[in-house]
Amino acid sequence: MNDVINLIINKHKDLFGNDYVIERNKSGFTNTIYEINNSFIIKICNKEDNEESFLKEIEFYKNNKDNSLIPRLYYAHDIKDDIPYYYEIIKKIKGVSLYYLWHNFSDKERENIIKQLCNAMKRIHSVKGNNYNWVEHNKNRFNTIYSKIKEMNIFNTDEDNKIMEAYNLFDKYLISDEVVLVHNDLHFDNIFYENGSIKLIDFERSMFAPKDFELDIIYRMVRKPWKFANEECELFTNKEDYECIMKYISKYYPELVNVPNLDKRLAIYDIIYFMNQLLEYPHLEELKHDVLEAVNIVIKKD
Repeated sequence: MNDVINLIINKHKDLFGNDYVIERNKSGFTNTIYEINNSFIIKICNKEDNEESFLKEIEFYKNNKDNSLIPRLYYAHDIKDDIPYYYEIIKKIKGVSLYYLWHNFSDKERENIIKQLCNAMKRIHSVKGNNYNWVEHNKNRFNTIYSKIKEMNIFNTDEDNKIMEAYNLFDKYLISDEVVLVHNDLHFDNIFYENGSIKLIDFERSMFAPKDFELDIIYRMVRKPWKFANEECELFTNKEDYECIMKYISKYYPELVNVPNLDKRLAIYDIIYFMNQLLEYPHLEELKHDVLEAVNIVIKKD
């Protein structure tokens, strides 16, 4: 990577100047990340299996170039020519993730942060996409996962029947007539805070979907805040501190929660999410319980 970063630096001397300091950032798992002059981030996609997601992030930046709550994108290299990797140059975000601070905030501070988050989501969701069959999209995701789950004999016959009963209700509850751009990964590790203001990061999972799908990760974090926290932050993630989040979202972005059958829709997203985790951790009883709990919400009579 040394040759590559030197090529990038030389190509963008208008940004970095001739006297620059390069530091390797060890936080990159799927990409290689460098900090330049403590002001710029260079993110290099050096893994082919991550290229599709990386290009999604570039597209997200382009669709949100006027959104002040995301980092500024200085340059996006989305073709492989003189430099054989996709890469981005973005403004370095100051501050720390909300997971480090949330437990110490007052209710007033928490409300202000969620108000900012709602404004950010509204800006993102203002980008409209071409409508597609959201029901079939989720049924296909379910079928791909469930066919593998069946081979593992994780659920008994009665549980399998309930799961299929829930699946047969996808057509009823997932109907949507509009898709918008969603961040699709808005847990607190992707929200940075400094001096009362927030910034959003990490857009590789962004996609076009019904706007309520933005709540998929958020609502799961509200119920299981430790799930997305790093090991250091797990020590002070208490569920009670997160219970106010949905209340403030309802206050500042009512359109996001006033969706018909929202509880059923979120439960369907949970079924798919937790089943996918079961493929990797088939012996975790908690995941099996999470799937069945979501199934019961879907099949419960109104």
